[in-house]
Amino acid sequence: MKTTKRFILLTMLLMGAISLSASDNIIVEGSFASIKAVKKFNIEIDWTVLHVNGLSPAEWINFRNNEQPQYDAVREFEEELKPRWMDMVVACNEKLNKKQIFLLPNAREQEYRVVVSPHEIDRKGNLEGFVTIMNGNDEVIVKFVITGKGGHFGTMGNLWGDGFKSAGKNLAKILEKQLYK
Repeated sequence: MKTTKRFILLTMLLMGAISLSASDNIIVEGSFASIKAVKKFNIEIDWTVLHVNGLSPAEWINFRNNEQPQYDAVREFEEELKPRWMDMVVACNEKLNKKQIFLLPNAREQEYRVVVSPHEIDRKGNLEGFVTIMNGNDEVIVKFVITGKGGHFGTMGNLWGDGFKSAGKNLAKILEKQLYK
């Protein structure tokens, strides 16, 4: 009996270690090596691969209109939900300010740009996506996974804001670790 308990405990510890090491492997393509000295990046959002609760934006809007006909789902999506991505930029810049690294929206004069591509956001604002850093020739320097944890209470816009804010803090941690290791 003791051997079985030890085996189960050892198996659980090994599975935990494997999942921790897998979560550190966020880079999908490329490397941060060539951008270690960069301090300012243009930041943009790419909504083309977005799904909301597994639905395309059009399917989500149709679902929301049927679920809550008293609301204008298109307005909600375009004016309340999508703008919350800027919470990511604010949260990231707050953390990176000490290192004098800045993500600047609409700063097209910057040599490098950060493109955030959320591919899944749920109603609570939990999100998964990719961040791609590209040079002026649109060549991918590095592409990596980003996640954010949404909220539990409030409007969907607030929950999305929580998710993007969490993703911004995660982005700051990744950039700080990769650009200053």
